[in-house]
Parts: sequence; C-alpha cells; structure tokens
Amino acid sequence: MNNPILLIMKQHASLEYSQHLSPTLAINESVKRIRDEGRRIFHMGFGEAPFPAPQRMINALQAHADRKSYLPVMGLPELIEAVADHQNQHAGVDTDQYDVVIGPGSKLILFAMQMAIPGDLLLPTPSWVSYRPQADLLQQRVIEVGTILSDEGYKFDGQSLLESIVTSRSQGLNPTKLLVNFPNNPSGLSISNDDLLDVAQICRDNGIVIISDEIYGRLSFDHTYRSLAALYPEGTLVTSGLSKHLSLGGWRLGIGMIPKNKSGLLNRFNHIASELWSSVPAPIQYAAIEAYQGHDDIERFIFDTTDIHATVNQYIAHELRAIGADCAIPQGGFYTWPDFSKLLSKRFGSSEDLSFHLLNEHGVATLPGSAFGEPASTLRLRLSGCDYDGGQALQQWETHKGQGSVSDMVNQIAPNVVGALNEFRKLTESING
Repeated sequence: MNNPILLIMKQHASLEYSQHLSPTLAINESVKRIRDEGRRIFHMGFGEAPFPAPQRMINALQAHADRKSYLPVMGLPELIEAVADHQNQHAGVDTDQYDVVIGPGSKLILFAMQMAIPGDLLLPTPSWVSYRPQADLLQQRVIEVGTILSDEGYKFDGQSLLESIVTSRSQGLNPTKLLVNFPNNPSGLSISNDDLLDVAQICRDNGIVIISDEIYGRLSFDHTYRSLAALYPEGTLVTSGLSKHLSLGGWRLGIGMIPKNKSGLLNRFNHIASELWSSVPAPIQYAAIEAYQGHDDIERFIFDTTDIHATVNQYIAHELRAIGADCAIPQGGFYTWPDFSKLLSKRFGSSEDLSFHLLNEHGVATLPGSAFGEPASTLRLRLSGCDYDGGQALQQWETHKGQGSVSDMVNQIAPNVVGALNEFRKLTESING
C-alpha cells in the first residue's frame, strides 16, 4: 500500500522528512506552509480544538511561572488529588482503587503504558494513527478487532473481541491488552453502555488489560463522560489530558490512571517515565490544578465549546449525507468519517488518491482512511471540523445560540468549514453530474 503521508505531502514538504511524521502532524505542518505562502486552504486534516485558552488557566500559568524545580516523576501531589476528585465526580470512578500519574501529553503516557505491559495489542479498527506505530516501535504485534459504525455508535461488542482473543491465541500470539478510544478518533462515534459492559466482562474473564484512551471523554455531545474504569477498575488503565476539552494541546499535560491491584505495574511505568521525561514542567502542573477543580467558568467553557463542536460536526455529517456520502452522525469530539465510495469510486481508486486530489485541486486538507487502518480501496476520509476562529465562535454562540437555523449558525461561526463542504459538493457534481 502506498504511504498516505507521502501522497499527501509530496508537493509540500521534503519526502524524507514527511515520511517519518505521524500523518496528522504531517498534514498540519503542510497546511501551515501553504498558508504561509499566502494560499487559501480549508483545513480538515488535523484535530486541534480552536478555542482560546480559558483565562483562569492563563492566569494560573502566569502566577506559577517562577516554579522551576523538578517535580516528582508521578506528578505534583496537589494536581494528582484534583485529577482523582474530577474523575470520581464526572466519570463515577472509584479513584481509591487507582494511582494517578502526570505526563507530557497523553500520547507519551499511552506509549509508556504499552511498554509497561508486555504482550500483543488488541486494536479495534478504525483507530487513531499512532496506536499501531507505537506498538511497532515496541516490537509488539497488533491484532485487529472488527467494529461496526453507524448512527448507533462505534459498535464494538464482546463477541468480536472474544473471537479475536481466541483466534490469536490459537495462532501463537499473546494478546494481553486492548486499546480503546471513545468518543472515537477518527469516527466521532462512541461505544454504548451495553457494549462497554460486554467488553469489560470479556476482558475480565480472559485476563486482558484495557488501556482506555478517554481524551475526548468530556467532549461527548450528550455531556456524559463514560469511563471503562468505572466498569472494570481492577483491569483498566486510563489516559486523558487537557488538549481536547480545554483547547490546550500545546501545553502537553496528560493524565494516566493505573489500577493499584496490578502488582508492579506502577513501578514499571514510573521507571519508564523517569527515563523518558523525568517530570512535566512545574508551571504547567500547578496551572493544571485549576482545570480539575470544578470551577464554574471552566465547566461552562467545556459545556459551551462541546455544544459548538456538536453543532459544527453534526452539520458536516448532514451536509455530506445530502450530497450522497455515507456518514454516521458524530456523537463526540470533532471528527466525521464519511465514505465516498458510492459517489466517487469511478474516479478514484483509493482514499489516498481522493485526499491528494482534494488538497491539490480543491484546497481541502483531509486525511485518508487508510491512515486509520481502513482498506485503501474504501474512499473514507477523516475530517476535522475545527477550522474556525474559536474566540469569535464563542462570542457569537453566547449571543445567538438558539436563534435561527443550524445552517445560519455554522455559516456565522465556521465559514471555512462551509467553504470546504462547498468544495466537496463541487467535486461530486463534476464527477456525477
């Protein structure tokens, strides 16, 4: 299969450089270069929440800018306590059963967790672009688990998981851990409560540890944060952070939760952390305490920005459906996962071809479904609905929410998103008439 990064990047960056980047980071850097050249481009390739940093967080960071000493590897005790209280209140997790750790973004915590648990990785597909490469770096084998995507959600039931466990073990593999993410990147869909219970029980019965990537947990459009740690506390590790629901990706503050009953696991994790990152910058850890203490302004920020994400991304899905694409309505985060196979298969042979054409002929940056484990011949794209001014969007939302149509609102707060959708319409019309 062709490298999707090369196909997307070959006109905009060094091939040698781009082929070694994660696809999401590669397309983001490409778009920045194109915009620096003064060319217009609609950016649906990278998932970065666009809203301004909450003022409380800025004030806290400024107040602690003089904190220059190394903190404990596990993290600042006051922050650990605040995180535990937050997870207990919002996700119903019995945090007495957990140790909390702080890391430089959830991505590195995920890598350290995979490293700390020997064995092969059970991975539902589609899945985020970095899970498999992390396992590859660790020379751990990946066992794919099938899913079904629809308006009902990211259906991932225990039966399909059990079949993957039994089959892989019969083939001499050693599945020890399952990595799940919900609401899901790339699909924007979540897993139902019944399926979560089913998955938790199958893992409990078969000695499988779950790594639950809950970075979008507080961006569920129904404002309900669901955690597998509440269902399978003795065997679920959790990752999350500030990047998505507080628009603080560049702060690189991640949290992890490790079950206390997993003998030796915390020590292994801390050994890895001490060799990889020592500690997260002190000013950011002190400032992050404010994010987890339940302040009204922070909670209102999360509520309103989640509603904006829901409005924009569900609008994207409905508009793509209107032109004939298959597209489930997202339930959280800021992604849609349309399939253009019925519309465009007579023109494009792969999702990489489609993504490359959109970038170069229509000025729309996307990512091909193949980057997320989808067969290249399926014309899936991962679209991020974040290309707008988040500060202006918040102001307009506060003033005009509940007034007018959804279309009017999206046109006001996200004109680049509307522009990108117009390009999709032009493409499908040019091919299908």
